[in-house]
Amino acid sequence: MTNMVSMLQQAIQLHQQGKLDAAKSLYEQVLQQDKKNSDAHNLLGAVFVAQKQFKTAEKHLLKAVKLAPKYAPASYNLGRCYLDQGLPNKAFGPVQKAVNLDANYLDAIFVLANINVQLGQLKEAEAGYRKVVVMAPKHAEAWNNLGGVLQEQDQNKEAVGCHEKAIDLIPNFQLAYVSLSSALQSLDDNLGSIDVLKKAIELSEHASIYHKLGVNYQQLGQMDDARNAYLKAIDLDPSLGACYRGYAEITKTESAEQVQFIKDAFAIEMTDENLMHLNFAWAKVQDSLKNYDEAFIAYKAGNDLHRKGYSYKSQDSIPQFKALKDTYTEAFLSSEYNIDGRGEGVIFVLGMPRSGTTLVEQIISSHSLVTGAGELEYMGNYAKHYQGGANKFHKQFATMSEHQWNDIAESYLQSVAALKDGNPYVTDKMPHNFLNMGMIAKLLPEAKIVHCKRNPVANCLSIYKAYFTAKGSHKYAYNLKELAEYHNLYEDLMDHWRQVMPDKFYEIKYEDLTTNQEEESRKLIEYCGLEWQDACLDFYKTKRKVKTASAFQVRQPMSNKSVGLWKKYGDALQPLIDNLYIPEEYQD
Repeated sequence: MTNMVSMLQQAIQLHQQGKLDAAKSLYEQVLQQDKKNSDAHNLLGAVFVAQKQFKTAEKHLLKAVKLAPKYAPASYNLGRCYLDQGLPNKAFGPVQKAVNLDANYLDAIFVLANINVQLGQLKEAEAGYRKVVVMAPKHAEAWNNLGGVLQEQDQNKEAVGCHEKAIDLIPNFQLAYVSLSSALQSLDDNLGSIDVLKKAIELSEHASIYHKLGVNYQQLGQMDDARNAYLKAIDLDPSLGACYRGYAEITKTESAEQVQFIKDAFAIEMTDENLMHLNFAWAKVQDSLKNYDEAFIAYKAGNDLHRKGYSYKSQDSIPQFKALKDTYTEAFLSSEYNIDGRGEGVIFVLGMPRSGTTLVEQIISSHSLVTGAGELEYMGNYAKHYQGGANKFHKQFATMSEHQWNDIAESYLQSVAALKDGNPYVTDKMPHNFLNMGMIAKLLPEAKIVHCKRNPVANCLSIYKAYFTAKGSHKYAYNLKELAEYHNLYEDLMDHWRQVMPDKFYEIKYEDLTTNQEEESRKLIEYCGLEWQDACLDFYKTKRKVKTASAFQVRQPMSNKSVGLWKKYGDALQPLIDNLYIPEEYQD
C-alpha cells in the first residue's frame, strides 16, 4: 500500500510538471493494483482530457464520480471533459455539482460562469464572474469575461472598467484590449476603440483585429483607412469572409482585378459563416455591375447560410404584434396622464430597416441644433429585459402605475440626455421602435415621431440584400416568404397606429424624399420644430458616426437609383411578391 501511495504522489508530481505520458503510466499502474482508486481514475481522466482522448477520459471520470460522489474535483473534471468537446449542456450538471459540493471551488465557479455564457444564461454568468473577482481580485480573465457579459447586457460603461482592470493586471492581455475596443465602440467612442486596437496589434497581428479596425473606420466614414484594414486582414487570413464583405460594401467595383480578387476567394477553404459573408460580398459586386441574376444567386446563397444559424417561424412574431394592438387602444392612449410636456427635443426615426431611416436621421442631424444618436436600444430594452419578456411587458403596460411609467420615461430621458452633446434636440433612430410607438406616445407626448415608409417589395429586397451585424437580430430577414410575412405584420401594426393615435406622428416616403429632396426635407425639418438650414441638403457631408448597413450610402449625395431597382430581379422575387401585402399607394 505504501508503494502505491508513493507511486500516486510521484504521478501527481509528473502531472504538475506537464509530463503527461509519464504520469499516465504511473496512474495506470496504480489502477492495476487498485481498480477502485478514485484519485487515480480522476487524475488519469484529467490527463486524457488534456490529450483530447475524450472517450477514455469520460470512462475514468465517470468511475471517479461513482466511487467518490462527494469529491468535487472529479465532477469538475468530468464537466471539463464535456466542455472541451463543445458540449456545454452536458458540462453544466457536473460543474454545477462541483460548485454545490465546494462553494469556494474557484476554478469550478469560473468554468460554470463560462458555461452559462455559452448557454445564454447571462445573469447567472455575471453572478459567477462577480464571485470569482471577489474571491480572487487578480483573476484577469474573470475581469475580462465579466466585461464581456456586461456588454451582452448593454452595460458598456461598467464593461469598460472591467476590461481596463484586466489590462492593469496583465498589460499584454491582447484579448482584453480587443474586448475593451468593442465596449468603446458600443459607446460610440470609435476613436478610442481604434487606439485600443492599435495597441492590440502592437502585441501581435491578427486578421480579426484588423477587421474590427476596418469596421471602426467605416463607421467614422474613413473609407480609405477601412479599406486598407480589410485588405490587411485578408492578407493575414484569406478565409476571413467578413473582410471581403466589408471591402465590397465600401468599394465601387471598377476594375477586373477587383472583381477577380473576390471571385478567387471562393477557391479558399472556409467555414459556412465566412462563406456566407463572401457570398454577400460577391452579390454586392455583381449588383454594382448590373448582373442581377448572378447577384440574386449570391444573395440567396448568403441568406440561406445565415438562416441555418437561427430557429425561427413566422408565427413566432404574431403574439408580439397582437399584444401591442390589444394594449395600446385609442381609449388607453387618450386617457389622462399628467406628464407636463415630457419628451420635448427627442425625435424618433423609425420604420422597417432599409426604409430610409438612416437617410432621414442624417438629414435631421445635419442641423446645428440636433445630435444624431443613432440606433438606441433603451426603449426596446425596457420591454426586452422585463421579467417575463417583451410580450408580458406590453400586456401589463396599461395596468402599470403612473410611478412605473414615470420611472421608464425619466430613465429614458436621462440616458438620452447624456448623448446630446449640448444640443437641445437628439434623434433616436432605432427602426424597430415602430413596435413601441404606443409606449412612446404615452410616456413622451412631446417627442416627435417620424415614420419612414417605402415600397414593400423594394424595402424587403433591400433587407434581403443587407447583412445585419447585431447578433441574433432580424431572424425574419433571411427567407423571402418569412420576410414577406413579417412585413405584413408591420403594415398591419402601422395601420393600427394610424387609427389609435392619428396626428401623433409624421410619415415620409422614401420615394418622395429621393425624388424631391429639398421639398420633402423642408417639410421634415418643419415637423421637427426646427428652422431650416441648408446643411440639411448636404447631409452626406456630416461627419457623425454611422453604424448601420447604410454607412456608405448616406455619405453619398441623394440618389433615387434604387427606387425601381427591385424590378430588375424579375421572377427571382416571386416568393416574396406572392406572400406580400402591398398597400394601394404602391400598386402599379
